[in-house]
Amino acid sequence: MQPKQNWRGDAYIKTKINPSHPIHISITAVAKDSNVVSYYVVVISDLTEQKRAENELRYLANYDPLTKLPNRTLMYQKISHAIKDADTRASLVALLFIDLDKFKPVNDSFGHAVGDQLLCDITHRMNSMLDNNAIVGRQSGDEFLLLIKNLDSPQSLSNLVRSLTAELAKRVVINDFAINISASIGVALYPFDADTTDELIRNADIAMMHAKQSGRNGFKFFTEQMNNQITQKLLLENALKDAYKDDLFFNNYQPIVNNKSKKIKGVELLMRWQHQAELISPAVFIPIAEETGLIDVLTEQALTRALEDLAPLFKANPRFYLSLNLSPVHILKSNLAERLLLILNQHHIKPVQLRLEITENTLLDDKNKAAKQLQALRSAGFKLLLDDFGTGYSSLTYLSQFPIDVIKIDQSFVRNIGRDSNNESIIRTIHTLAENLNLYCIAEGVETIEQIRFLNSIGCDDLQGYYFAKPTTAEILISDAYIQALQEKLQTT
Repeated sequence: MQPKQNWRGDAYIKTKINPSHPIHISITAVAKDSNVVSYYVVVISDLTEQKRAENELRYLANYDPLTKLPNRTLMYQKISHAIKDADTRASLVALLFIDLDKFKPVNDSFGHAVGDQLLCDITHRMNSMLDNNAIVGRQSGDEFLLLIKNLDSPQSLSNLVRSLTAELAKRVVINDFAINISASIGVALYPFDADTTDELIRNADIAMMHAKQSGRNGFKFFTEQMNNQITQKLLLENALKDAYKDDLFFNNYQPIVNNKSKKIKGVELLMRWQHQAELISPAVFIPIAEETGLIDVLTEQALTRALEDLAPLFKANPRFYLSLNLSPVHILKSNLAERLLLILNQHHIKPVQLRLEITENTLLDDKNKAAKQLQALRSAGFKLLLDDFGTGYSSLTYLSQFPIDVIKIDQSFVRNIGRDSNNESIIRTIHTLAENLNLYCIAEGVETIEQIRFLNSIGCDDLQGYYFAKPTTAEILISDAYIQALQEKLQTT
């Protein structure tokens, strides 16, 4: 070293406490004059804590602290490396996108500590089923990625996925809580389903979403058709957002009549959307609106439109009512009653003139919150209708737990009147049940005089269906000709 020069570097030395002890060495050449080095100053620093901190940061950057699994970043690198290796070996790579079904209710019901233990349990069970060619990573909260390298055959993969699905569906006991959970799994293969890491992850995710839509607790292999469906859905999502901003939705209304008094009691509001000269079915756009969080504002937009459309009918008949469908997403909004009352007050309409229709699915996600919400709506003066009654599995439970005023007998039962005596017995039972609970029934989907006569015979007088009127616009609904034609139809039944 030349006089006044400095050298620095890291090294590992053997010590009594560590055979590979990390240190930092700094050596400086000291000279009394500029030409001759007099001595060297050597400073040795212990790097143990620094290296430990660096390793911890490196670990946190690449591993999930709860499950100790590779995180999203590290899994991306491992998938990329597996794809390159597969190109060299001319082998297959499989990626499984695993999403736990209804994990949120576990956290909400039992607490996050139990939820964390469940995730660790699932991690352990998955790892116990896999060999050295498989790597499990945590994608996000309740999502996992399973990378399988050097895949022998698609058949062996199918067997593994089936075994994995069955294993994850087993009941788990944590802190004396018995937890039943399952998983939806999407599978994508390289090179058949993707060319890149991003595509492989995306397509496995798409397949998982199809598995979840098919009823959960199952798996789907990616197909190009799935990709097309997702693409169309994304396009429809964007179009739906634009349609909301531009107020392009419109309302149809279907009358609800009383066959005994021969009068129109109210109408059900039905949202409609025309996109690219084609009517989009509510069965298509309503779920998308729920997923994108637009359903509540769309519903309120439709309600405001209806109160303006039907102002003459509300003014002419204080007992006339509008029936509005609420989605599971909307019903759980904390300020729902206040929002609805604000809209009604702006149009000088009383709560009793707005009926709120809910389905059994509306009450599934969070029963306690739903019960409080329905009580708040009832206290505010709204009447509550349980739609599609009898099509689920918990109808009787709901009638005892929730403040329901009206039961709507599902059209699937009404349609079979005259063709299935068991079906008719079910309708009689529903009507008797409603009477005993001081409720009344509305029969949906009435299309024939035979159906009307049967419903009359059991005392179900409130009817809705194509026999009387199809859904129509407000302009037609309030016209004298339409009302007269409907009255004449009622007189003939």
